[in-house]
Amino acid sequence: MKITKSSFIKNYTKKVSDFSDETINEAIHYAFKLTDTYGIIKINKAIMEASIEYKVDESILREQINNASFMLNERKTNE
Repeated sequence: MKITKSSFIKNYTKKVSDFSDETINEAIHYAFKLTDTYGIIKINKAIMEASIEYKVDESILREQINNASFMLNERKTNE
């Protein structure tokens, strides 16, 4: 049996993929908070920990952080 066909992997993927935009935003803010603690050099560690804490797929979290519109919205919100 291939690992991609495993019911464990399917269930884990479904569990991780069930999140809202609000959860993603909270995870992003948590990742930035961790970056303040660890330093910018450890941003990968901060993103990984935020994805685990909020049960958000790490690749989606990275995609949202790298999204230019996210940065613009955050800047407008925090001015």
